Amino acid sequence: MASYPNASVHISFCAFATSFMNVRVQHPIAAMRMLGASIALQEKKFAFIEGLPSDEPKVLILQRGFLTKDGWPKAVKQAIERDYLFIVEYDDYPENPFNAAKRANSLDWERFSMCHAVQCSTKPLYDAFTPHNPEVALFENHLFQMPAPITRTDTEIRVFFGALNRKDAWAPLIKSFNKVLAKYPQLRAVILHDEEFFAALNTKNKVFKPACDYNTYLKLLHSCDISLQPLDNSVFNRYKSDIKFVEAGAGGLAVVASPTVYADTIEDSITGLIAHTSKDWERALAKLAQDAEYRKTLGQNAKNYILSERLLIKHAHKRLDWYRDLWARRDALNARLFELYPQLKP
Repeated sequence: MASYPNASVHISFCAFATSFMNVRVQHPIAAMRMLGASIALQEKKFAFIEGLPSDEPKVLILQRGFLTKDGWPKAVKQAIERDYLFIVEYDDYPENPFNAAKRANSLDWERFSMCHAVQCSTKPLYDAFTPHNPEVALFENHLFQMPAPITRTDTEIRVFFGALNRKDAWAPLIKSFNKVLAKYPQLRAVILHDEEFFAALNTKNKVFKPACDYNTYLKLLHSCDISLQPLDNSVFNRYKSDIKFVEAGAGGLAVVASPTVYADTIEDSITGLIAHTSKDWERALAKLAQDAEYRKTLGQNAKNYILSERLLIKHAHKRLDWYRDLWARRDALNARLFELYPQLKP
């Protein structure tokens, strides 16, 4: 694992997202600090770290930023004048139907060209950003640490569902869910945030929890045995990451998921179950309700995968290596920007 005791990377991380950004902001910051990076987190504002050594890498990372059409070039120019790299961190498909108003007031896709580099969380996003900028890095979402082991019983099997804006995914499956819940009274549905999904479950053996902070969410998730992860195959969803599987797998849950996104990570019937149709969902949930050994094996296999491949500390050094490489080539990166956008020249 690389570290940089004599040549820190100085990062001003400006985060504009609101919910559950531990995975893309707080946790990577903590991991990079462990490797020697000097990082200031600016929440909901745009700022540089002042008074830094001129010969050490300086990076400004703008996470999901929606500066105005006039504000964006001013910000990039300020970064260049201060000898900073200006990097855009983005983990969703930009054409998000929930932020259309912000996009209309911003440079939209041009944001990803008018910067030194872009970092993202999935291969589809990487492919989407590369035509706009030759400097794109893919840093998958990873887990900061494994949860403490939890003792589970077979008398009650807790089935977790927690997500935003998933009605298009779960509505076609609700009859199958209700059918299995009626057949196996030991199943207890644990629903986070989605009141409409909770109301649609035709069982008294269910519990609802309102939206909460990230650590509370993880504790609730890891108290369960099965995680349901339906995701419809929309353009926006195809760019999402597999973080929900990573979070559930770390706790040893048996995951049932849609093929969209999750089929690229889950090894079907080994580390989880991929359900293509409502019948698949019904069979998968019934199988997990019936067979405790199979349920535990899937969960343990998922946990082994997370331990082997998806712990952040095994990957955080790649970010610092990339920032240092960009810094070494900053004159060429500036030249590209000046050629495309002459107004950025100091």
